[in-house]
Amino acid sequence: MRIQSVRIYLVESGGIRPVIVELSTDQGIVGLGEAAIAYGAGGTAAAGMVKDLSERYVLGQDPFQIERLWAEMYDHSFWAKGGGPIVFAAISAIEQALWDIKARALNVPVYELLGGRIRDRLRTYANGWYFGCRSNADLPAAAEQTVANGYDAIKFYPFARILEDGRLRHPANRSSDKNLRQAAVKTIAEVRRAVGPRVEIMLDLSGGLNPDETIRFCRDIEEFGITYVEEPADPFDIGALKKIATSINLPIAVGERVYTRYGFREILESRAVDILQPDIGNTGGIFEAKKIAAMGEAYSLKVQPHICASALSTAIGMHFSASIPNFYIQEHFPYWSRIPGYCEVLENPLEPQVEQGYVPVLDAPGYGVTLRRNALDRFVWAECTRE
Repeated sequence: MRIQSVRIYLVESGGIRPVIVELSTDQGIVGLGEAAIAYGAGGTAAAGMVKDLSERYVLGQDPFQIERLWAEMYDHSFWAKGGGPIVFAAISAIEQALWDIKARALNVPVYELLGGRIRDRLRTYANGWYFGCRSNADLPAAAEQTVANGYDAIKFYPFARILEDGRLRHPANRSSDKNLRQAAVKTIAEVRRAVGPRVEIMLDLSGGLNPDETIRFCRDIEEFGITYVEEPADPFDIGALKKIATSINLPIAVGERVYTRYGFREILESRAVDILQPDIGNTGGIFEAKKIAAMGEAYSLKVQPHICASALSTAIGMHFSASIPNFYIQEHFPYWSRIPGYCEVLENPLEPQVEQGYVPVLDAPGYGVTLRRNALDRFVWAECTRE
């Protein structure tokens, strides 16, 4: 079996730009992957990197030789060593698609190739429940409705300002605005009152404040029973992370903007975090995330994969989470369709199958999902074919 062609989709979907990769073999088996650059800028660059890597290292190759192909891309692309999110997002997408091909060829779910599933369902938290709000004043009612929908855990961004069109505006320039910090505390208090004491609340700080302001903020919110704070510092400032960790009593989660096991090494050695959040779509792929999870297990850490892209990333995350012993909770965006212009990329997404806050672990071959090609044809960015 050989990789015959590569199709790259750059999807416009309600403010995010998922990069979907479809590898096809000469035996008609197709594998899917996603570069996790949907949020923010970089989708076009990631799509271009997928094309470059595919033409140079993937076309004509045996898709079963996943580790060899990963090593080829890492060792010989030059930019992967010490590289950033664009190159590793591209490697991740290709690697994910190779696992999908291999599992489909063997007629097993991907998690069977990762050691088998440990659990039959995955506890999840709702992110994106604030979609449709027009100001921060709408958050308590939206949180209450999310809990009524069956979720007992939610995450949001206390420093972000909701714009009139529903998008989020995060703070800039390491803001030390006292009013911003006080307003965030007030919002958290209102959301806690709305959902009650038993619902878990996670907070993503996005490295938005200076360390001293972050410490003040975390001390101010201790009374609200916060489950964890995510990215309390710049993800590559280990010194700031350690300073914050030794000054607050809240668990810390880190990892969505860190790539490969090499990037996580210093974080692990710092002993400054409690929860690792590798994003399978930019950390090097599903097997690289599995290696990171194993490293985390050696440091007694929980793992909660970061997911913020299309429904394909949710399905891939399900296979990863089902196969690791130190799984904590699954990120989940059940309300993307509230965003104007949203495009569902799958015929059979997992999101509608979530019940009472749990994602089912399905047993279909590969990742168990199919692209909605009739909806995605207009988003084909490039196609490469084996000569």
